[in-house]
Amino acid sequence: MKTLPGVDVVIVGGGWTGLLMAKELGTRTKHSVVVLERGGKRDNAYYATTMDELDYLVRNRMMQDCSQETVTFRHSLKDKALPLRQLGSFLPGIGVGGAGEHWGAGSPRHSPDCFDLYSKTVERYGEKKLPEDHCIQDWGITYDEMEPYYTRAEKMIGVAGKAGNIQGKRVEGGNIFEGWRS
Repeated sequence: MKTLPGVDVVIVGGGWTGLLMAKELGTRTKHSVVVLERGGKRDNAYYATTMDELDYLVRNRMMQDCSQETVTFRHSLKDKALPLRQLGSFLPGIGVGGAGEHWGAGSPRHSPDCFDLYSKTVERYGEKKLPEDHCIQDWGITYDEMEPYYTRAEKMIGVAGKAGNIQGKRVEGGNIFEGWRS
């Protein structure tokens, strides 16, 4: 077996998360980084000549084959781990890019009111309108604090489309319900 040179950081999986982590660590620190990926890469011609929504989105051709390799689940710590044999909303992709290859290119932001749902609900209706055993709570961070991170992530992954609110100004044809964008 061949021994490879040592590195500071090893990332297992070349999907969106792994590749973005590698990019960040590689450009913002002096750490040496390697990404391990079990699947092969695909070139641009592959997508142009073989992309088929039925094949990928319905027949799951870009997904991990659960009959060959699977994850397990259990309902409690006492239960035996059972294999997952049918894909549902959990679709592990294969190859460089992982599930990012079939994600559908949607990357919505949470709306500002999601971050302080409890406070706004109590402010508007009063605490007594909530059931005693409710679990509504504020996130502990605001949309305004998250906005620069949304913007940075959207630039890194190439989110496109017409914004509806740029720095508090409504934009004709954009989503009138979205939070402001810088």
